[in-house]
Amino acid sequence: MKPFIYFHTFLLLLLACPLLGQEQQSKRKPVLIRVDRGDEEVQEILPEPDPLRAREHVEIGDFYYRRDNYKAAAERYREAVTYNPKWAEAYEKLIRALEKQKAFLEAIEVCEQFVESNDSSAEVERFQEWGKKLKEENEKDTEGEG
Repeated sequence: MKPFIYFHTFLLLLLACPLLGQEQQSKRKPVLIRVDRGDEEVQEILPEPDPLRAREHVEIGDFYYRRDNYKAAAERYREAVTYNPKWAEAYEKLIRALEKQKAFLEAIEVCEQFVESNDSSAEVERFQEWGKKLKEENEKDTEGEG
């Protein structure tokens, strides 16, 4: 009877080894799957709206903005806008970061983007006026260089 118990215990241990993290390694090599898009037009994939992720990106952007890293801040604010395109504060902070970089044309585009995507918002007039001021600043800046 003892040999029978020892034999079954040994078999159970052998069968349990893969369950204990000692999985057998596959001898197959990984295959890279490529999708040939051909002449199809590639559409931009927008993430689903996520206000929490947008808020996280704004907080990180604020961190960079306080340290005068306006480029990194602008990138974080852009991410926030993609996750919450209706949030006026994210647009506002993005425009301010672009102003600090003297990227007036990009800031004007962001103003126009806000107006297009939030045409029923109460903030539309403010962003339209802000866009006009940015156009004036851009003209002054280009005259000063010339």
